[in-house]
Amino acid sequence: MKAIRIALLGLLTVFSAAAQKRANFPWWNSPVVKDLGLNPAQSQKIHQIVRSYRDRLLDARNNVQKAEGALEDLINEPQVEPDAAKPVIERVSAARANSTRVFLEMSVQMRAVLTLDQWRLLVRHWDQVQRKRATETQVPPE
Repeated sequence: MKAIRIALLGLLTVFSAAAQKRANFPWWNSPVVKDLGLNPAQSQKIHQIVRSYRDRLLDARNNVQKAEGALEDLINEPQVEPDAAKPVIERVSAARANSTRVFLEMSVQMRAVLTLDQWRLLVRHWDQVQRKRATETQVPPE
């Protein structure tokens, strides 16, 4: 039971990081769905959850991008005033936190639809995706 909790927390942390980076893991539209063996009711419920969160996810992602754009503009000014940056930093932090919260809420809703074995398989697949991305983004030393 403890291992399951640790795996769940680990995956939620990964999903959180993914949400903050705007990297998305749309497993519900990928070949992994066949590997999970979702039944028609599960597939329908997953798609309902995604549809119910779509606008909130898009709004949250757009708010993160706007806040990060404002921060980028501020940082690229000839003179940076740390006191002026504080509200912009708070805006970025709040936008990222909201984006993460919305994504994690959706993830927990989806988890409730999956069996434990399906969840574990999804976690393993996600780990493989992350390792592949990490390998692809590594820059060879010069």
